[in-house]
Amino acid sequence: MKKLLMIMMVMAIMTVPVLADTIEAAAKISAIDIVGLKHAPESEVRAALFSRVGENLDEQKLNNDIKAIYALGYFEDVTSDMSDFKDGTKIIYKVIENPILVKVSVEGNTVFSTAELLSRVSLKSGQPLNYKSMRSDIETINQLYKKAGYIMSRVADVSVGKDKSSVQFQIIEGMVEGVTLEGNDVTRDYVILREMNTKAGSILNEEVLSKDLRRVFNLGFFSEITPLFEAGSTPDKTVMKLKLTETRTNTINFGGGYGEQEGWFGFADLQINNLMGTAQGLMLKGQAGQQMTTYQLKYFNPWMLPEKLGDRTSFTMRLWNTMGTDIYLTQQDEFHVGWDTTIGKTLKDDYQTSFSLGFERVTPRGSATFEGYDSAFFGWNFSYDTRDFWMNPTKGVYHTLSFKQGFKQTDVTTSYTKFGLDLNAYYPIREHQVLAWHLGSGVGVGDIPLGELYYVGGPTTVRGYGINDVHKGVYRLIGNLEYRYTFNDIFQGVIFVDAGDAWNYGLPDKSSFLTGWGPGLRLNTPMGPIRLDYGIGAGKNYGEGILHFSIGQAF
Repeated sequence: MKKLLMIMMVMAIMTVPVLADTIEAAAKISAIDIVGLKHAPESEVRAALFSRVGENLDEQKLNNDIKAIYALGYFEDVTSDMSDFKDGTKIIYKVIENPILVKVSVEGNTVFSTAELLSRVSLKSGQPLNYKSMRSDIETINQLYKKAGYIMSRVADVSVGKDKSSVQFQIIEGMVEGVTLEGNDVTRDYVILREMNTKAGSILNEEVLSKDLRRVFNLGFFSEITPLFEAGSTPDKTVMKLKLTETRTNTINFGGGYGEQEGWFGFADLQINNLMGTAQGLMLKGQAGQQMTTYQLKYFNPWMLPEKLGDRTSFTMRLWNTMGTDIYLTQQDEFHVGWDTTIGKTLKDDYQTSFSLGFERVTPRGSATFEGYDSAFFGWNFSYDTRDFWMNPTKGVYHTLSFKQGFKQTDVTTSYTKFGLDLNAYYPIREHQVLAWHLGSGVGVGDIPLGELYYVGGPTTVRGYGINDVHKGVYRLIGNLEYRYTFNDIFQGVIFVDAGDAWNYGLPDKSSFLTGWGPGLRLNTPMGPIRLDYGIGAGKNYGEGILHFSIGQAF
């Protein structure tokens, strides 16, 4: 930077007006000559002049001419002289051009190649040194880094050789010397740092850091994350500190109740989302009631064997044992025993894929007379996810494409196939306000078990409908629209409109679609939003609506 300041000081000295000797001359300008030009274009020099042939000689304009010629950047010295010429005065500007550049180079660059940077600057070998172009080139390089997200990168200095035949742009890119953490009393350091591509030795990039913070926030362990920057050991380095505020991640819930359809029931569950600070999850859940009793175990690891499977390879395993009548779907008295497992992989930034495998045995219970069967499946899912916070997004999209191949075995073995496409988008419209929509479709072919059919009507599809109003079939098409207003960190209000149908044959019939609308309330908790929606189905008045209770956003 000292060298750059010296250059500017020299230029400032050079721009002091060099006045011509006072001579007795006619007042009108009869000619203007420029002497000493070799490479600089004369037309550009003349265009910069304030004085014009035919005008009266003006000392202020003469001084401004000299400054303007200097400002073009081509010259190391500019003087003026005057002489009688015809019936007036000839102004003679004498210039000494800067030397021809032999070498233009850059130093300190790692993000962009030297060839790419030199292709963008106007200073070239074989052309005269130009200080105006140099200033423009500094801005060009700075903007190149800025547009690419390198917020701390800049041209720190420009070195000009003693003979002015060489120029070197010296770049500071803003290397991250280290990343420190503060406030993660439970979560282990490596759980946070492995989610970040901003590491010691990397160049600080705003876009990369934004995605890093989004991944850390979506762990669900923190209510606030603030990045702070401190000076490093040298001017070209910085130390980043993440100031974290942890939230509660483990919950124990128990209770009970009575429902008109469910009868009396009680439940207890243990949900550990950050097992011993390792980000592994464990859920134990039990519910017993007049209609149904179920036990579930779930284990989740977001980074399974990274040394063998690579970064961000997740593993999920579920086991369940359910007995009783599923009043919402099959409405049969059944035993269900099964398991499934899923391996997921982040492909690149916002793209993920997963493969799943599962098995379930379904047998009749009590007085039920249906034929029992074994069901096995494998599936594939591909998703694109740019949501800022997956539990309660305020912007971004989440699109999924799914495939499921299943097999049903009784006395014979049959198969079925399901395809699904779901599109979700979230738009911030004003502060604390979000407009969200969802479009979902599904197609099933083959011998689809009753529990694998598509169901429309209820808290997750079209709100405002009870058990007896549900539509089921091998095809599904639904749409949801929500306006969400966040009152504070705990409460969020919603107004929703839903429409959809499930059917078995042909094309969708709009006359059979279920539609519903209504208000809703969200209560934010560590395990996700608790959702209360009051749905009003088509043809019903406000007092005939149905209250739906669930965990998590509808989409």
